[in-house]
Amino acid sequence: MKVAILGLGAMGSAAAKRLHSEGFDLVLWNRTSEKAVSLAKELGVRAARDLVEALGDADAAVAFLADDDALISVASQVPRVDGLVFINSSTIAPRTASMVSAYLEGRGACYVEAPVIGGPGAVSGGSLIILASGKRACIRMARPVLSALGQEIIELGEDPEKAQALKLSYNLLLITSLAGLAEAIALADVYGIKLDVLKDILSKTVFSEFSGKYFDRLLAEEWPPKFRMKLAAKDLDDARRAAWARGLAAPVSGTIAELYKQASLYGYADEDYSRIYKFIRGKRGVKEGDSE
Repeated sequence: MKVAILGLGAMGSAAAKRLHSEGFDLVLWNRTSEKAVSLAKELGVRAARDLVEALGDADAAVAFLADDDALISVASQVPRVDGLVFINSSTIAPRTASMVSAYLEGRGACYVEAPVIGGPGAVSGGSLIILASGKRACIRMARPVLSALGQEIIELGEDPEKAQALKLSYNLLLITSLAGLAEAIALADVYGIKLDVLKDILSKTVFSEFSGKYFDRLLAEEWPPKFRMKLAAKDLDDARRAAWARGLAAPVSGTIAELYKQASLYGYADEDYSRIYKFIRGKRGVKEGDSE
């Protein structure tokens, strides 16, 4: 099965490596071509010069793009692609999913909305949870690719908005919970409480699993960006707009979105979203143009 990977950020690059290890015939495309060329050389696969070349003889395409604008930009360049299975694994607003789905189906694609739960490590291990919406026949044709990337595929019917709404529901809870834990740690810290005491208390409560995974990550001086701050802010904004579209006020997502936006403006935009603790504690990130 020939698969085009569209977008080679952390998730797309991990997907390319995973699918290559599973024996798929790949072609790589990225808006910055140097990244595609470099990874293609590493894997011994082909890098496409443009999107039309990437899709030319592909059976399926998987998009891991940063946001709605990136996906719309890519979709607008898709030529007639009768029979191509187009899998969108980017996290976007439900309304965008509907528009892109209709547009690409009009170009002949068999469209599957398939946002994922899990980071690059889960991609590498093939342990993602995949939320799939689309025509049943299209999901069936996408299954070889999806099964290579994920341990579970949850089908949500034909409406592409449902897959994205469920992904945003998950991200809303994850991102706001992380901010809450960060503020709780900061509060204990400013009162001179040893943070190991708070950590031990949390380990004995309903918060044990969550704090066990994120407590040390929040406090670490450095953490590789697995989920960038600006994307966390974007996902909360998408969740808020999705809620408003159905008459739901969504005060929590709106409030915490502003927190992550401020952190992004304060120099943390491209750092891991766990740096929200540093922002809450008043530590400045590195802004573009600053010296390291």
